[in-house]
Amino acid sequence: MAVTPAGAIEAGLEQARLVAAMYTDAEEALLERIAARVGKDLDEEDGDDWAAKRLGEVTQLRRDAEAIVRRLEAAAKAAAQQAVLDTWAAGMDAAMRGAVLQVHDAKLRRRLARVLRDAQNLGTRRGINPGQGVAELAAQAVRLVTAVHEGALRAVDDIYRNVVAETAGRALVGAETRREAAQRALDRFTAQGISGFVDQAGRTWGMREYVEMAMRTATARAAVDGHLSTLREAGINLVSVSRLPYTCDRCARWEGKVLAISGPAGTRVEENPATGVEVFVEVEGTVAEARLAGLLHPNCGHSLNAYLPGVSRPAPVVQSKTTYADAQRQRYLERKIRENKRRAVVALDEGAKRKAEQKVAAYQEKVRGHTRATALRRRRAGKSADAGPGIMGPADAEQLISPAL
Repeated sequence: MAVTPAGAIEAGLEQARLVAAMYTDAEEALLERIAARVGKDLDEEDGDDWAAKRLGEVTQLRRDAEAIVRRLEAAAKAAAQQAVLDTWAAGMDAAMRGAVLQVHDAKLRRRLARVLRDAQNLGTRRGINPGQGVAELAAQAVRLVTAVHEGALRAVDDIYRNVVAETAGRALVGAETRREAAQRALDRFTAQGISGFVDQAGRTWGMREYVEMAMRTATARAAVDGHLSTLREAGINLVSVSRLPYTCDRCARWEGKVLAISGPAGTRVEENPATGVEVFVEVEGTVAEARLAGLLHPNCGHSLNAYLPGVSRPAPVVQSKTTYADAQRQRYLERKIRENKRRAVVALDEGAKRKAEQKVAAYQEKVRGHTRATALRRRRAGKSADAGPGIMGPADAEQLISPAL
């Protein structure tokens, strides 16, 4: 079924969330293993050698963690690769639909559809576009996603050792009971999840957040590049940038503008495909320039559509009361939900678990109220809800996969 350019990107982001969900499950399993070993013998009266016994179990914990990561790796590699390939194909399909729907003349529509179909078939056979194609993009996505695996094993080891050391120290000075100290340490060291993964901009991410950002970047890129490859093969060299109800500063200057897939910016003379008459077109910049300046960043909701000189109409202005600050507030609330879900996972008793679950419920209610008040969209349960159109929060990294030049 044909999709629009925006729909192709959204389909890719949905694929990214599904891959990230695998890492959410794996992270919870790893945290559960840590908490289970920390929680052993906490209430024993003779606790002088508690820390030594726990540290003696590091090797077994590592084996448990390796088993989880091995199962994750096999599934994640296949899912990441398929997500990129599927989204590339959706982008190619969207190129045809987005261009043809702009043309009202029946004869021109049939001719354009035929040219685009031939271009799509050619692109499918080649599989690669100039610069970076779908094969390399899929390989990069797999490398980025699986790069976290060794780091996850190191992080499990570090978290466990730190929790044991802090628990023993605080219990020794009598500041807290061993159970209280262990729970405090678990909450502190797992607040950000299994973390320590650094992107190209030097920012540190949690395991699940890093994977989702990598996959969002890869799939959104695949949708756009699959789209552009078909347009390029069909001889369509201009695209227009969609408009959104709200956006970030990096994207604002490009909204509604015409960009060139190749060739110079500025005033260009182009042929109207319906009449053959030459018309002037103001080209704001190239797609590569816009990408380098921030357009189509991770979480970006903008899309590109074929621009046919003298035929295409400017992207309409979208009115909305929702603001960028509203979207950032939603992102914050959902981070707090994830943090307290992790607290529930590492709870050492029913009281601590119940407290964490109550906080999860409270933040979920805040999200529901916030989305009702702002008309922001919520994701379905179990999926990330922190991605909105054109949104990139302060904590977001630069593109994890560098744009083609």
